[in-house]
Amino acid sequence: MPDPTSAELEAEREFIAAYFEEREKLVAFLPTLDEQGHELEARTLCLVYIEGLANGLSLPNQHSAKYFSKALAAHSGNGELFSLVLPQWLMKALPWNSAPKDLRADLTTAIETLPQDQAFLPTEFLDTVKPLLIPAYFMWLEREVWRGSIANAVYTSLRSPAVHFGGVTHGISFGKSKFRGRSIPRIDFHNLYPALVSLLARAKQVSEATGAWFGVA
Repeated sequence: MPDPTSAELEAEREFIAAYFEEREKLVAFLPTLDEQGHELEARTLCLVYIEGLANGLSLPNQHSAKYFSKALAAHSGNGELFSLVLPQWLMKALPWNSAPKDLRADLTTAIETLPQDQAFLPTEFLDTVKPLLIPAYFMWLEREVWRGSIANAVYTSLRSPAVHFGGVTHGISFGKSKFRGRSIPRIDFHNLYPALVSLLARAKQVSEATGAWFGVA
């Protein structure tokens, strides 16, 4: 297949620029929608836009929940918050049917040694439980730890109900959970929107810099 001509490359860049200009207008409207009393609709659109950008930034990978979570952790501008691991959420979210046979019991024992209602950065959590797990169990957990993140909680508790069941009328809270002595904030439109703006800026930057959609030739 012949390489694209300079005219074709320029046309592609113009198309990319026009696409992101339109996206920016759509995203900029969401705060107005929220201020008009339509927080559910604003949050639902915010989540849908986040997922679309996350999928683009993760190409060619196509695991929506995983890369939704990873994109929020990497490109939201608030990666520390969205990457936090909540051990109790992790225990509920892990795919136990594909887990090593005795991992559930061993991981439960390991988590019982941790401070109650404490959230951890992924590396901190893994470093803490590693001495209590055999290497094979730890390697499996290392691949799946993203499932216990706040980002994945957003996906499962906000994004999925929004897309499949018309949404929920509130954000998501984490009870008494704390990170380094501070309560974890409720996740709603007001902290999802800045994440969306940051993801859009990242997608635009990499697309325009490479002349290819989301940097993928």
